[in-house]
Amino acid sequence: MTAIAIEKAVFGQADLTNCDREPIHIPASIQPAGCMMAFTGPEYRLSRFSENTAVFMKRSPVQMGMKLTECVGEEAATIILSLAGNGDTTYPIIEFNVSCSEQQERDIAVHRAGDLIIVEFELPTPPQLHASLAVRQRRLIEHIRNPSDILSLLQRSAASIRQMFGYDRVMVYRFAPDWSGHVIVEERRENLESFLGQRFPSSDIPAQARELYKRSLIRVVSDASFRPVPLIESPGDAPLDMSFMHLRAVSPVHCEYLINMGVHASMSVSLIVDGKLWGLIACHHYTPRTLLMAERIAAKLIGEFIGLQVVSLHRSRRLDLSQSTHKFLHQFLHDSCAITDLLQCAPEYLSRVDEFIACDGSGVLTEQGWISHGLAMTEAEVRALVAKVGTSSGNQVWLSDCLNKSCGFSPSSAICGAMIIPFSPEQDDCLVLFRQEIIRTVVWGGDPKKTYATGPLGLRLTPRRSFEIWTEEVTGHSTDWSNEDLEIAALFRTSLMEVAARSAWLKLQETILADNNRRMLTEELNHRVKNVLAMVGSVVARLPPENDSATRYRDTIQERFKALGRAHDLAMSSTEDGSLRNLLATEIAPYSSGEGKIILNGPDLFVTDRALSLLALLFHELTTNAVKYGALSTPAGQLTITWTSDLSTDFCHIRWQERNGPVVRAPTRSGFGSLLIERAITHDLGGSATTSFDPEGITVDIRLPTSALVSTTHQNTENSVVQTETSSDQKTDQSNLLQGKTVLILEDEFLIALDMQDTLVSDFGANAIIASDVPSALDIVHTSPIDIAFLDMNLNDVSSAPVATLLMEKSIPFMYATGYSKENLPSAPLPTVTVMEKPYIASEAASALSVVLANHGCSE
Repeated sequence: MTAIAIEKAVFGQADLTNCDREPIHIPASIQPAGCMMAFTGPEYRLSRFSENTAVFMKRSPVQMGMKLTECVGEEAATIILSLAGNGDTTYPIIEFNVSCSEQQERDIAVHRAGDLIIVEFELPTPPQLHASLAVRQRRLIEHIRNPSDILSLLQRSAASIRQMFGYDRVMVYRFAPDWSGHVIVEERRENLESFLGQRFPSSDIPAQARELYKRSLIRVVSDASFRPVPLIESPGDAPLDMSFMHLRAVSPVHCEYLINMGVHASMSVSLIVDGKLWGLIACHHYTPRTLLMAERIAAKLIGEFIGLQVVSLHRSRRLDLSQSTHKFLHQFLHDSCAITDLLQCAPEYLSRVDEFIACDGSGVLTEQGWISHGLAMTEAEVRALVAKVGTSSGNQVWLSDCLNKSCGFSPSSAICGAMIIPFSPEQDDCLVLFRQEIIRTVVWGGDPKKTYATGPLGLRLTPRRSFEIWTEEVTGHSTDWSNEDLEIAALFRTSLMEVAARSAWLKLQETILADNNRRMLTEELNHRVKNVLAMVGSVVARLPPENDSATRYRDTIQERFKALGRAHDLAMSSTEDGSLRNLLATEIAPYSSGEGKIILNGPDLFVTDRALSLLALLFHELTTNAVKYGALSTPAGQLTITWTSDLSTDFCHIRWQERNGPVVRAPTRSGFGSLLIERAITHDLGGSATTSFDPEGITVDIRLPTSALVSTTHQNTENSVVQTETSSDQKTDQSNLLQGKTVLILEDEFLIALDMQDTLVSDFGANAIIASDVPSALDIVHTSPIDIAFLDMNLNDVSSAPVATLLMEKSIPFMYATGYSKENLPSAPLPTVTVMEKPYIASEAASALSVVLANHGCSE
């Protein structure tokens, strides 16, 4: 047996010290229920045969070197060669009621072993038994066809097999991960003791026996007291591998084990699940019982069907669990796509982890801290455990059902089992699941350590001692972690790694954004400080009139600085608005001595920062002059300031008009206010201003471009209402435009694509298809009706230009998204294609898509 390395030993001479090394696949003997012959060479001459061949075949003695036709006749030889074929027929092929020499019919099994054709001959199956077996087999399969779970499947199967084949006891023996066995189902004769629930140590079925059970799916012992029939072989022949032979002799140790239990006949049918030996159907009979070849084949087929049913139930359960897990993780990914600290959303989801992996508590460990739910360790204990097992270095799921045994770790609580799911290759960030101690009493069918006393047969199995009931109390263990637990843990790990990667990306983006904002603020502050200093310098540098005293000049300068300070406060304040009305009210408030003396009339226009300082100085100068010489210098004087915004010409008009003050005369010289009116308005703001010195009062008309005066980041109250309503209408229109449309999202960052998809589906009623690379996107465009596309310009250093080209060929509109700035794009986009910079808000991107779609419709 090439799959297992076995020390040299002699078959049939093993005892309890070396039975796990007995070469049971080369017994060089068969059970007496039939005979065997092996043929080799181009002429198919006899090279091995069982000692009972002549008697069983009822013919004259056979000799080495006889031809196949001489041994079995022409008809049987033709059938044997046809079954053997020209290839490597490893598994036996069956033929019933084959006519051999001297009118003898036999059931035969043919297979190849290297250059040998091996033929087993058994008594023929009566025709009526064939018909009966077909009916019973069909009835049994119908009985177990649609099981609700694995246990009910096996219970039905055991009852049906006992009824079909008549054994006294039928058990289903389930292997544990350590290859110990557990009787999970039993059907028996009423007067027999029960083995249900008993466990048997792995040494009861050693490794080479388990390998045989995996290779040959059925093994029958008709009489445990049988005398083996030796093979006749030529001296020097290599041992014959008899793994696939029905008649292969079994170990005397096993036969003795059966006899000690009172069992005289047995049948074992292997249950193979996903290519692995999952369990056995073990049948016992307390008197000798022979099964014909047809019966064994029926039992083997039933075992294979049961194995397939177990596979189906496993996969169905795994599929249900996988689907519910994916749904849970999808929601988790969606909810955590904008967070930088996993602990923010951990409490809500930790409470549901046990729905997918059975546990008594769980927790998330990150750089920021530890948060847990249910039965859990302290943060210090978790960090110590993670450091001890070193999950971050291996970056693999680690688990144990006995922490004390596996890593010498004893937590302060009743926790004995843990599963650590790491999700950061460079840190100890992980999800940890806990299981509490389960104290179990295990019933063993015999001492699991096999410490048997020497009996009358030496180191052999003494009567009843090999399977006496042993009980063992197991402490310090939790329930075992299953393969399903590991599969779900892998899904959790993948999702957590995506969240961790997204969190790291968001942190990086926040850092980059913060650096950019800091740099921009520094530059803006530098610009503003220089502007203020320049303006202060200009104000100070202007000489006062000759008749002004130093004190008066100082007061004038200080008032101008105060005006600049008030303008700066309005620009920077978060509680006061920088509207034109507020600016004027701030400047003239100290001089408003009565109702109707000062009138302000106009819409609420929010002034740009650039215009604010200049207008503050201008209105300060005009107000100062009005107080000293104009309308505000007399009780009857009146000041009216009006302003309008003309949307048709895109200009704003401001009129300063004084009336009922002293008689106005044109000044003989220009002051600072005149300089602001005549030159600064034109130079700084691109506007124009005229001053009329009418006798009844001065009038100043200022005409400014809307863009120079009105801030686009603030809207007046009335206009803001109109703008809000317009935006709402547009959004509704845009939503309607995308309603029912199919949008292709080409994006290699899954969380970004998922956020965009959810927004399009939930908020805009669109259908969204995600592609992660150029080939899949091209395939979608070729095979699916796409209305519009949203393309990442660069996917892992691969350009999405081929997709854009195909979309243009099909006249499908699209827009780009990119993480590059517009100044640093890797390739120049088409001038008519909209480009959105990352990071973006999904709703804004969807609105932009609707605009693209609307423009495309208009162009058509």
